[in-house]
Amino acid sequence: MSGINTKFSYKQLYTLKHALLEYMQRKGITNDDFKSEQDLLLKINCQIEEMKERYNI
Repeated sequence: MSGINTKFSYKQLYTLKHALLEYMQRKGITNDDFKSEQDLLLKINCQIEEMKERYNI
């Protein structure tokens, strides 16, 4: 996702977070996939926290 700047709403980020958490529970996930998805989840969580602070949610 390097170089991509997309704006999501708080609700969209929250939905992405839960969809990704559900997706990470699948069988046969490789360590590389898990690590990559964990990094994405961290970025989503950071965006959510920034929005909470910025908009007093």
